[in-house]
Amino acid sequence: MKLSRAAVLALALAPAAFITSYAHEAGACGMSIRMDPTPQRPTPVQEIARAEKALEGGQNLAAAQAVLGSFPRVRNVTAGQNPLETRALRVFALALVRSEGTADEKKAHVAVTGEWTPKANIEWAVQALREIDQKRPNDPTVQADLGEALSKLPHGQAEARKILQALAQKDLMGSPHAYAALAKLHTQSGDAAGAQAAIKRCEEMSKTPGVCKPAAAKA
Repeated sequence: MKLSRAAVLALALAPAAFITSYAHEAGACGMSIRMDPTPQRPTPVQEIARAEKALEGGQNLAAAQAVLGSFPRVRNVTAGQNPLETRALRVFALALVRSEGTADEKKAHVAVTGEWTPKANIEWAVQALREIDQKRPNDPTVQADLGEALSKLPHGQAEARKILQALAQKDLMGSPHAYAALAKLHTQSGDAAGAQAAIKRCEEMSKTPGVCKPAAAKA
């Protein structure tokens, strides 16, 4: 037996009509029907925004976890191909840098191929931020991120000083973490005045206590 499209539609709508009728009658009798919505999983855009906020607040592991929740293979992201993925790459790289290489997949309980030491994590983060810098040349924010990361590596400190000092002289450095890195570099070279000036600028910008003082990074 063949059914017309109108008949099929009527059969499809019958359950909905019954539910609507029942709800109306139940409401008239003083009964209430509550249908709780299914909790929605945060979108990748929301997760990366949360990761950026956590990073800004000094919660490096929370930032890494938020990134890995949406991009568990963030290490394979190609900088510049997708804006959201590039943001995720930046946050994860900086979370590694600011946690001294510890806020990685293992600590976030996410499976990863191979074993990453803290030093290897920072080396990877420097490379990731350098690739972002290549895609966004002359961007002071990206340059400050790269300089901050380079300052963590003995062989990168000369380049870090050059990048960060140039930004500071032009007042283009918008990151307190970058000023903290510059202060540390000045201290290591014996430039007490330069270190104090960088610390002062860091304190003027930072909303997180302890960022501008020499201390072990927290994850």
